[in-house]
Amino acid sequence: MNFELFEAEEKDKIIIYNLAQLYTYELTFYEDETTNFELQENGTFKVNKYIDLYFSENNRHPYILKYNNKVAGFALERYNENEINEIAEFFVLNRYRKNGAGSFMANKIFKQYKGKWKIVTLLKNKRAQEFWRNVIKNADNKNYKEGLIKDNTRYEFYFEN
Repeated sequence: MNFELFEAEEKDKIIIYNLAQLYTYELTFYEDETTNFELQENGTFKVNKYIDLYFSENNRHPYILKYNNKVAGFALERYNENEINEIAEFFVLNRYRKNGAGSFMANKIFKQYKGKWKIVTLLKNKRAQEFWRNVIKNADNKNYKEGLIKDNTRYEFYFEN
């Protein structure tokens, strides 16, 4: 496996916007009354309004994952106002999921930023929950907790590394 993870620069922003379209489409499978992933009139999804901030604020970090020099996914990491690291968005193309791409990307980011962490998933996204549960537990992190939050509409993972 020849993975590479790099912090995106302004010139790479379009890659993240394009991948965010695929990511948002995938999230529509887990839609419920607390989410809204409707297509806009132009046929695209309204993607994370905070993406631009990842290219201008020091506490936000956009990453692009490549496999054999081909784009394979992206992640948005931030250090929030409560002094906790967060994976705000995380996406790997289907073709790269079975060969450890997501684990590689998550672990590289965890090693980069030490301290308290939280990761939140949509309640119906059991696939993401199982992924994060395995990655976090296999990384030998401390103070691991998981459970329902936001009036039982989201699922959160909390740990320290």
